[in-house]
Amino acid sequence: MDRSLLSVVVPILDEEQTLPELGRRLESAVVGLGFVGYEFILVSDGSTDRSEAIIRGLVARDPRYRGVFLSRNFGHQEAISTGLSHARGAVIAVIDGDLQDPPEAIAGLVGALEGGADVAFGVRTGRKESLPARIAYAGFYRLLRAVSAIEIPLDSGDFCCMRRPVVEAILALPERRRFLRGLRAWVGYRQVGVAYERAARHSGTPKYTLRKLVALAYDGLFSFTSLPIRLMQAAGFVLSALAIAVAAGYVAWSFLMPERFPSGFASLIVSIWFFAGVQLFCLGIVGEYVARTCDEARGRPPAVVREVVSREAEDDDGPGAG
Repeated sequence: MDRSLLSVVVPILDEEQTLPELGRRLESAVVGLGFVGYEFILVSDGSTDRSEAIIRGLVARDPRYRGVFLSRNFGHQEAISTGLSHARGAVIAVIDGDLQDPPEAIAGLVGALEGGADVAFGVRTGRKESLPARIAYAGFYRLLRAVSAIEIPLDSGDFCCMRRPVVEAILALPERRRFLRGLRAWVGYRQVGVAYERAARHSGTPKYTLRKLVALAYDGLFSFTSLPIRLMQAAGFVLSALAIAVAAGYVAWSFLMPERFPSGFASLIVSIWFFAGVQLFCLGIVGEYVARTCDEARGRPPAVVREVVSREAEDDDGPGAG
């Protein structure tokens, strides 16, 4: 395995309370992994607290740190994608900045790469979230695996280590709305899971709100399956056949028992409302795919980088530069 440089990409959103401990544990975790060099890429996804000031301090103290500041909050997946595009290592690790994924587990992922894997992803054997959150996560991963056109590992998040060719393959994919754990599975290569226990947040509050979790689930479901369209087709066929059968039954009823044939428009109104609701539901699913197609056609980048902070940039701007 090429051990010239290990890059660690960390998305950051308002983690001023966690960053000092994160830096200490990252530095300690990579010691002894046998790489010639290391770089820690901290991507601030529009942080509004003191996170960026702390990142500047880490960069000033240790040249292995690089800060990438986005112009606003673009989202967790976009922040990771930006960090991957700035990573220069032969091996690239991705880890969240809230310390729920322990930096010490990177050693196990690197060990899996040494064993011949191209991708080593973390598989969560335990969570410290609330029971409803654990149920929601478990249900989502199993639903995604059931309907996806590719096999996406259960209980695996973005925490992983990848060789450079895998990262290059992911970055070459043109889509803007990214579900990285799905893209990681889609590109293939030799992939293995490494079990670890997911810890509770070191401090602060979770940055993934219910709305963001639902949006992430939408990205995963709509990016890797066409099952909703197929279900619409099947539902349309079944409902059309049912409507024809009901119509035939009413015609037969009117001829066989005209004295008992119901009068009024109740059945007609119910049918209209029912099929109108089905049509609106199906149009909503089609509209989701159309909206995503429009997003891809616009060709906007996943995120906009406002500033890159590194000791190299300071040296370039110093006396005699240019």
